Amino acid sequence: MTFSFLDRIRSLPLCQSIARRLRPIARSFDGPRHHRFEWVFMRILFAFVVYQSMPLGTPFSDAFKPNPALDTALRRPMQPIMSLAPVSETESDRTVAFLLPLSQLLPNSEAAITYTKQDKANGLAHLIDLTFFSDPGFIKVLPWIVIPCLLLYASGIGLPVVLPILAFISIGSRTLYNSQGYIHHGYQMLSLILLAQTIVVWWHVIRGDWRAAFGLRKPELRNGRTLWDWTIRYSQWMIVICYVIAGVIKPIRSDGEWFQNSHYIGVQVVKTHRQNYYSALDERWNIPEPRIATLMLKEHPNLVRIFLSCGVMLEIFAFLALYNRFLSLAIVFALVSFHVFNDLMMGLYFYGNE
Repeated sequence: MTFSFLDRIRSLPLCQSIARRLRPIARSFDGPRHHRFEWVFMRILFAFVVYQSMPLGTPFSDAFKPNPALDTALRRPMQPIMSLAPVSETESDRTVAFLLPLSQLLPNSEAAITYTKQDKANGLAHLIDLTFFSDPGFIKVLPWIVIPCLLLYASGIGLPVVLPILAFISIGSRTLYNSQGYIHHGYQMLSLILLAQTIVVWWHVIRGDWRAAFGLRKPELRNGRTLWDWTIRYSQWMIVICYVIAGVIKPIRSDGEWFQNSHYIGVQVVKTHRQNYYSALDERWNIPEPRIATLMLKEHPNLVRIFLSCGVMLEIFAFLALYNRFLSLAIVFALVSFHVFNDLMMGLYFYGNE
C-alpha cells in the first residue's frame, strides 16, 4: 500500500520533472574520474601524514619537532591582538615566515602511548585490552610494522593487507588514549580515512578484483569508476562527514543558542592560553588576560558571533566540496584558512585536519 502510494507520487509529472533536473546534480556528487598521478600523490602524501600521527617511539616520533623560531615568525602578525610578548625580528625569522612549515602543520603526537590502564574504556577498549600499545617491547617493534606498511601503501602494493594493519594501529592507539577519562579528537579523521579505504579495497577483493586491489595490475572501469576513484572519493566523504557532523551538532546540542552565545568562546581562549603555558611553561603564553579574549567578550561580541557563525556554516555546507573540483578547492581553502586563523588567534590547532 505504502509503495503504491509512493509510486503514484513519483509518477506525477511535477515529480518527474524535478527528478530530471536533479539527476545531473546527483551525478556530480558521484565524483570525478581521477588521473593516475592524483592517486599516487594522494598515497604518498597521506602516508606521510599517517606517519606523523603514529606513536612510534624515539627517534621516529621525534623526527619532526616543532620549530619555535618558525612558530614565533608565523604568530608575529597576530601579536598585537594576542598580547604576546615582543620577540626579536631577524632576517632569518622574516625569511622563514614565508616558507611552508611542514613540521608545524604536521606535528607528531606523543613519542609513544604511555598509558598502562584503560579504566575509562571507550569504544574498542570495551572489547580488547589495548594497553599493549604502551608496552616497551611492542613500541620497539611497532616501527618495523608501520614503516614497511607505509612504504607499501605509498607504492600502492598490498593494500588489502597494509590498510587493515594501519587502521587498527591508528584506531587502537588513539582508543587507548581516549580511555583515560578525557577525549582527544585530533586524529579521528585519519582513522576514518584509513577505515574507509580498507572497506573500499576489501570490497573490490570480495568482488573478484583482487589483483587490482593488491596493485598487481591496473584497475578496470566498473560503473564508470575505478578502484582509485572510489578510494579517493570515500576518503573525501570521511573528511566531509567529520566537518558536517561537527557543524550540525553545535546548534542541535545548544538548542539553537550556539550562535547567540558563541562570543563566550573568549573564555575558552583564556583556558587554552593557560593550558599552553602550564604544558611547557612558555612565557609567550603567560598572559593573564589575552587581548583577543577582551575583543570577543567586551568590545566586538557581535563581530565575533558573525565570524564564528560563518565558520559553523562552512562546516555544515562542507558537503558541497563533493560537487566538483572548483567547489572542493574553494571550500578546502576556506577551511584551512579558518583553522590557521584559529591557531594564530586562539592557540587552537588542527594540524591533522589541515
